[in-house]
Amino acid sequence: MSANPGNAMAAAVDAQVAKFRTLQEDIQKLRSDHQTLLGQQNENDMVKQELDLLDDTSTVHKMVGPVLMTIDLDEAKQVVEKRLEFISGEISKIEGKLKEREEDAQRTAEKIQQMQSEMQAAAAAAARQIAQQG
Repeated sequence: MSANPGNAMAAAVDAQVAKFRTLQEDIQKLRSDHQTLLGQQNENDMVKQELDLLDDTSTVHKMVGPVLMTIDLDEAKQVVEKRLEFISGEISKIEGKLKEREEDAQRTAEKIQQMQSEMQAAAAAAARQIAQQG
C-alpha cells in the first residue's frame, strides 16, 4: 500500500500556514515601527515649529547626556531638518516593506485556500473510490 497522499498535502498546507503566520508577525512589527516613526516625526515637527517662532537673539539649548549645551539657532534648525528627512526616509522604507509583506501574505492566504480546496476534493474523490470498492 502506498503512502497517504493526504499527509503530504497536509504538510504542504502546514508549511504555508507557518509562512503566513511569520508574515503576519513581520507585518505587526512593521506597523509598530511605523507608528513609532510617525510619533518621532510629529515630535520633530513640533520642535521645528517652535524653533521657527524664535528670533536670532534667542538662546537654544540641547541636552547631551546629562549636560545642557547652548547651540546656535541655525544649527538647531538644521539638526531638526536632517532628523525629519531621515525619519521620512525610514517611513518610506517601512511603508514599502509593509506593502510587500501584505501582498505576500495575501498570495500565501490564497495559496492556502487553494491547497485546502484541493485536499477536500482529493478526500471526496478518495471517499467515492472507497465507496465504489465496497
